[in-house]
Amino acid sequence: MTKHYKKGIKMIKTSVIAVVVCALALTFSTVAFSQPAGMNGKMGQGMGMGGHMMMKKGMGGGFPMLMAKLKLTPEQKEKIGGLRIAFQKSMIDLKANLAKDKLGLKELRLKDDINRNDVLDVVSKINKDRDAISLAVANHMMDVYGVLTPDQRKIAKEAIFKFRAKMHMMHRGQEHKWMMN
Repeated sequence: MTKHYKKGIKMIKTSVIAVVVCALALTFSTVAFSQPAGMNGKMGQGMGMGGHMMMKKGMGGGFPMLMAKLKLTPEQKEKIGGLRIAFQKSMIDLKANLAKDKLGLKELRLKDDINRNDVLDVVSKINKDRDAISLAVANHMMDVYGVLTPDQRKIAKEAIFKFRAKMHMMHRGQEHKWMMN
């Protein structure tokens, strides 16, 4: 592979990761407020390891404030919580398919006689898996967006725009470092 091809793949991966992080941050943060308070009275105690780890790492920094600004009704919280569970179930299968296909590619690369068509077929499968994940994330985002009122959508849209701008700036910093090396 050429240097430019690798750079292009890296940029695509980074863009996909940014979109996924944004969608998941919105999803996990909405559920944090749809869960009942834990034994110590803190919100989000029932959100599970994934959401908890995001909060620890600071990924959900502004989203609890966003959820407070959205003023979700109990019905909205319940609906979004149900959407999240269905989304997580589908993601388990999609991520498992991707992991299996990535292992298949590793397995092919370990062979002494590598067949071009076999490698290209597996790479095509990996790309289809990634596309399926991206589509599932986008559909989930739109499902959650559909639960919000027009005023809530405006608030969420502004927050997502700011989050994407921040991610873009972080990405630009990484790209600059990469280009300097």
